[in-house]
Parts: sequence; structure tokens; C-alpha cells
Amino acid sequence: MLVYTDINELKITNPAVTIGFFDGLHIGHKKIIEIVKQNAKKNKTQSLVITFWPHPRIVLNDDSEGLRLLSSLDEKIALFDEMGIDSMLIINFTKDFAQENAYDFLQKMLVEKIKASTIVMGYNHAFGYKSEGNFNLIQKHQATFGYKAIKVDPVDIKGLKVSSTQIRAALDNGNLQLANTMLDRLYSISGTIEGGKQIGRSIGYPTANIKPTEPLKLIPYNGVYAVWVEYNNQKYPAMLNIGMRPTLGNSLKLTIEAHIIGFKSNIYDQQIRVYFVERIRDEIQFPSLNSLKAQLALDKIKALTILENE
Repeated sequence: MLVYTDINELKITNPAVTIGFFDGLHIGHKKIIEIVKQNAKKNKTQSLVITFWPHPRIVLNDDSEGLRLLSSLDEKIALFDEMGIDSMLIINFTKDFAQENAYDFLQKMLVEKIKASTIVMGYNHAFGYKSEGNFNLIQKHQATFGYKAIKVDPVDIKGLKVSSTQIRAALDNGNLQLANTMLDRLYSISGTIEGGKQIGRSIGYPTANIKPTEPLKLIPYNGVYAVWVEYNNQKYPAMLNIGMRPTLGNSLKLTIEAHIIGFKSNIYDQQIRVYFVERIRDEIQFPSLNSLKAQLALDKIKALTILENE
């Protein structure tokens, strides 16, 4: 897949195009991507995704403090590549860009510069000033500009429309099963291993303290999880705790700690990725380190059972 950050460097002709932020690239997004690819193949042209970075809410200060992302830019690029998209154009989202008239964006960029043969849009996506660039606008001008407009309806799971918002809510509530189902893959976080106080090591359960690579990455609800840890392209079974470690005190900050089962290597300052399989339990305050150690033994058995059956 070719990745562009400057539209003037784009070297494709009459592509099938879709536009959106595509946070998480869930199954609803995948449906859009498949339709883009089908139309590109039908018209013997290429597929193009137009996306934005950073998130519009960050630039426009629309509750940017509460915004958490399902995917970093690097993760989105990798996922689009896996899906078989030919080219990706990343537009730098600025306040000036947010003021651009939707019709002007359609005419000048999608029609005149990109010469889109097909424009595929999700049912609720909108672009341009005051979000006026909805599907109705695209459909209204298809005959004039000579492209084909296609609207993609939502995907439903258990009566819920699949969306990035629904997945964020599921992860915030600890409903990992729903989040993973909507994503059609295991939710993951990449990060760097930092040094800790080595309290886990003192009770026989050394942990890798993870600092997420993307500061705005959404961290699932506090608790203990069965996870896979990927390091150097190899996956290892692990149990992971997200929380404040209340057994160790009342003034600790949120930590993400993984005990990689059977792993002995020193990986400080190394990059790993964690894949969340199942939430085991809530974070609990124990009366002593010995009682914590006893619970960790049970957690380990449960985590291994879950991962063996995954």
C-alpha cells in the first residue's frame, strides 16, 4: 500500500474512494472497504482511502480531554494495508481545513484532483464545514461530476449499530467480548516496557510495566485480563492488570502491568504489543501481599485456560 501525505504526490487515476477517520477499523468500516475494493476491481482502477490526522475533536477542542482512540495512526496504516487497500491519503486536519466548504472539497479534491470514479460513504459520515458533506451532497452531484455514489448501511450486533463510539463504551465498561466482536479482532495496545518497583518479582510474579506508545490510546476498564503479549514477532501467554494497585497503597497512578508466563528475558525499554482476550476479574485490594500472591496463582491458571481455548 502506498501512503501519501500530500495530495499533489498522488499518482492514481479514477480511483474508488472512501473518506473517514476510521478509528478502530471495525467491521462496519471493513464493509465500506470491501465495497471500495469491489468497485475498484470492477472499474479496473485502484482503491483509495482518505483519512485525517490528528482527530478533529483534538484540533477543534471538542471534548478533546475525554477523547480516547481505538487505533494510532501507525495501527490504521497497518490495518488498511492488511485489508488490501492500494493507496492511503492522510490529510493534516487543521482549523483552516475544518472551515473548508464541503462542496468545494468535493469539487476541487475528489473530482478535479483525484478524479474519483466511485465515492463510498458510511451512512453517518460527514465532512467539511458544519459537517455539510454528507451522503446526500455526494449523491446530489454524482450525475454532474460523473462518479458513482454508494452509501453503506450500518452493521448491527445484538441490536447495536457497530461504531467506534460503541466500542469505546464497551471497553470503558469492561465488555471486552462485545468490543472484540465489533472489531473482529482482539483489541490491542502497543507500548514500551518501563522499570517498576519490582514488587511483583518479590512475590514470584514479575511484571512488565507498559507505557502506551499512543498517549491517547483507550485503556480498557480496570481489572485483570488474560492477554497475549507479542515481542519480537512471537506471542506469549500473559495475565495483565490495569489499575491503581490498591494493595500497595492509596496514592499510586494508573499502571498497565503484564506478567508474561514463563518468560525470563529482560525487556526494559523494548516495544511489545498486548492483545486482550478476556477480562478475568475486577481489581481488588488484598489485606496482604501473601493473599495477593494466592489470588495471582488462581489468575494464572484461569488465564492459561482461557488462552489455551482461545
